[in-house]
Amino acid sequence: MEIKVKLTFGDVFRYNLYVGYKSIFSKVIVLIGLAVLGYIVYKFSVADGPILDVISRNIIAIIVMFLALCSKFIKIWKITAMQATSPIFQKTSTYKFAPDSIYLELDDQSDTISWTIYQQIKETNNDFRFFVDAVQAQIVPKHDMTTEQIENLRKFIEQAVPKEKYILKG
Repeated sequence: MEIKVKLTFGDVFRYNLYVGYKSIFSKVIVLIGLAVLGYIVYKFSVADGPILDVISRNIIAIIVMFLALCSKFIKIWKITAMQATSPIFQKTSTYKFAPDSIYLELDDQSDTISWTIYQQIKETNNDFRFFVDAVQAQIVPKHDMTTEQIENLRKFIEQAVPKEKYILKG
């Protein structure tokens, strides 16, 4: 089965968000940010003076909330923007799935990859992610695939990879 893939900014951004917020530390920081946001909303709701007074009394909490909720998101956005200039995002990749391997072709480069190299294969609502390690993965977006190709790819994965190494939606 052959699939031609052109990654979009959204494909890469979704993946980078997944990687960026995967750790427990990142999740704790987001929870702290949400708790501080709740505190700030409460302070604004019970305030009886001018809004600038409420802001000035809670400026540290507002800064902490902004850093906790927005700084990593902005950093991931910048990383994705830099990645979007690389050739892999400018050109179309071709994947040829076979029972024993995957043939990958990008521009004038090609490689045959054994299914055994993947530590995990994960299907999301938008793509298939073939993880080589905890952070690096090949992304095969579903927007470039027909329903039949998605079903066939699931069958290839189920046949080629042990059940504990994949998570599929269908």
